Amino acid sequence: MMYVVVRCPRCGELLLANTANQTRTCPNCNHRTELKTLRVYGRAETPAEATELMKRLKAKDSAGEDYTPGFRRLGP
Repeated sequence: MMYVVVRCPRCGELLLANTANQTRTCPNCNHRTELKTLRVYGRAETPAEATELMKRLKAKDSAGEDYTPGFRRLGP
């Protein structure tokens, strides 16, 4: 089981989601979306790691820091 941090596409709230589920409902705006359609901002293997990751990302978010994950180009 893995946990991921995603952003609600409707209101922008950071959400913690369990990858065992296919969807996540935002507690802020009640919008339900499929996890596979969302950008993952972080991953954690345990609930404790996931909670710590969310704290760090929310702190960066409130400070206005960029924490968008980097992407590598595929191929040569």
